[in-house]
Amino acid sequence: MTEISLEQIKDFNQGLKSFPAADTIRRAVTSNGIDKATLDSKAAVDSQAVFSVEVKTGKVANQMSSGRCWMFAALNTMRHRTADLFNISGKFELSQSYTFFWDKFEKANYFYNNVVKTADLPLDNRKVAYLLETPQQDGGQWDMICAIIEKYGLVPQAVFPESFDSSHSAALNRMLNRKLRKDAVELRALAAQKSNQAEIDEKIKEFNADNYRMLSLVFGNPADVAHFDFEYRDEDKKYHLEKNLTPKSFFKKFVDEDLEDYVSIINAPTSDKPYHKTYTIENLGNVVGGIEVKHLNVELDEFKQLAISQLKDGQSVWFGVDMGPQV
Repeated sequence: MTEISLEQIKDFNQGLKSFPAADTIRRAVTSNGIDKATLDSKAAVDSQAVFSVEVKTGKVANQMSSGRCWMFAALNTMRHRTADLFNISGKFELSQSYTFFWDKFEKANYFYNNVVKTADLPLDNRKVAYLLETPQQDGGQWDMICAIIEKYGLVPQAVFPESFDSSHSAALNRMLNRKLRKDAVELRALAAQKSNQAEIDEKIKEFNADNYRMLSLVFGNPADVAHFDFEYRDEDKKYHLEKNLTPKSFFKKFVDEDLEDYVSIINAPTSDKPYHKTYTIENLGNVVGGIEVKHLNVELDEFKQLAISQLKDGQSVWFGVDMGPQV
């Protein structure tokens, strides 16, 4: 073991005293904070947000205090198409709360299935510990929003608006995850008793009924928009009324995209992932029996060219990025 000696600390302090800018930097940082004190205005000037290829987009959508960046980004790519096809205002949004409801609901069921699948493993097994640490959370992937849309369709935000907890999801996540862990204990006990699959399925159905009730009280009830009317004025101020739509018929008419035409691409330059093959991630998903999370691994130059080609085709690009180092 290497100990820090008091003599070393004296040397460190002497080195600090010999650093000529120390006092100036200390005053700037302690008064303004690290971010403001280190702001490089020249870097901002050198990084102008002017691009050679641009796609027309609408008003920025606000995910508020929730982890729905992936969901907002995906629905934004779709609302741009709707705005272009039907001359709808850039303020128009698809309901992120509607897809959030179904994502939470389906993730809970996905968790139950993984709990049963790993019931023969001890609680301190890394996979079990991973599942129980965060049974569900706000994040997701392109294929996960596609799985929700394929099963449940879409609705305008005007008919299924944001609730407080859809925009501020921390409290819901704490409450729901506590419940899911409690449910997991019961499911593991049933599996340990060698219960048949019918008994386990019935218990999962009971838990899902509880979850549906809970989420309906938090977000609103999606059954209320099983059929709905959609009225709007286009950019030419012309009034439109579409009656008796369903979430699926709305998606078909107002978005009309074949989600299977899109492939999520990655650049993972590691020896265990040869290029031009697809990869998935174990235990990552939401809809049991739905679209599987899948990524096509391509070389970086090809990755860039595919993104540029999509922009040149007038389509916005959905992408995921790890912002942790920049926050």
